[in-house]
Amino acid sequence: MQRRDWYARARQRALFETLALLAAAVAGLLAFPVLSDARPATGGPAPDFALKATDGRNLRLSEYRGDVVVLAFWASWCGPCRDTLAQLNSLPSASGDTTPIVLGVNLEGDDARAASVAQSLGLDFPTLLDTRQSVGRLYDVDRLPLTLLLDRDGVVRGAWSQQSISGEEIARQIEELNL
Repeated sequence: MQRRDWYARARQRALFETLALLAAAVAGLLAFPVLSDARPATGGPAPDFALKATDGRNLRLSEYRGDVVVLAFWASWCGPCRDTLAQLNSLPSASGDTTPIVLGVNLEGDDARAASVAQSLGLDFPTLLDTRQSVGRLYDVDRLPLTLLLDRDGVVRGAWSQQSISGEEIARQIEELNL
């Protein structure tokens, strides 16, 4: 009789642990929303937005119309994001005649952590704080890093998702925009 009770408790515990893992997985998905095909397509316009930077300034994407812009969506816990940010930080020297405007968009919601990581990486470009992930939803960021290249008219000309991007690749794309 004791053996049956032990097996019953073991099955109940296994069921409870499985449900707890499933609940944790669902909670993780809800914490970082995955949306449908709303991401601006290559060749389509990049939606405008305004966010506060770590230095306190409010920046609007449309203010950079007329410039080539690189948008880099990132979070501090993302290793490939840090590699991409380092590549983008050295981009002006690698891009020839045209120096693009680089805007880092941090999606994790912890302003102090984002500022700390940006400072530790020595980023020369603004880090924008998307604390409510509204811009992340607008751009349908479902995987990090996401890097977008925008032409002078605000049209998406290149997109790299879930991979580190090399400065040479971005510089090559920028040179193609100048032809």
